[in-house]
Amino acid sequence: MAGLYRGPLRNEPLAIELHNTLYAGQGEPFDGLAEPASAASWLHGVRDRLPASGTGRDPTPDELVALRHFVRKALHAAIENRAPSRATVDALNQASARAPHSTAARWRQSLPPERTIRYHSTRQTDIVVSAIAANAIELITAPSREELKACGAPGCVLVFRKQHPRQEWCSDACGNRARQARHYRRVHGLQTDR
Repeated sequence: MAGLYRGPLRNEPLAIELHNTLYAGQGEPFDGLAEPASAASWLHGVRDRLPASGTGRDPTPDELVALRHFVRKALHAAIENRAPSRATVDALNQASARAPHSTAARWRQSLPPERTIRYHSTRQTDIVVSAIAANAIELITAPSREELKACGAPGCVLVFRKQHPRQEWCSDACGNRARQARHYRRVHGLQTDR
């Protein structure tokens, strides 16, 4: 069906999910945000991880693509253990500031207390962009940034957060593809870099 997002959704942090909207399939690059319907489908796919307190429209594909550009630069800088450019940091900070928020405590009768986030903008587009940018900032500044990794499988352009120390691939399918490629190189006497 045309317009559906066909790229990966792997329950990664929002910033990684946005990064991975540029993906490869059968050796061809794809942009999961290129069409408005596909971008809307992607947003629907991550909706349960987005704040739901805004009104109005979601971000346009152009807004998501612009944010993705800086998210990708920031994540790759973290993976390569270097500082992102000043322009990248400024863009993420500005995007995060589009919907300032604060933490609030809430008690209700017969229920445990809970922590909520209050957004001080009512525009859904600002809230979504801010949430994704804030997630990117958290990923690149936290000590756990060392868990960010680029997939090591041939032809894969995705990044992921490592779930265990020896994880090298974003999915089992990529792991199988990498092992098959390594086996092929070994059997056919080709040079291997791994």
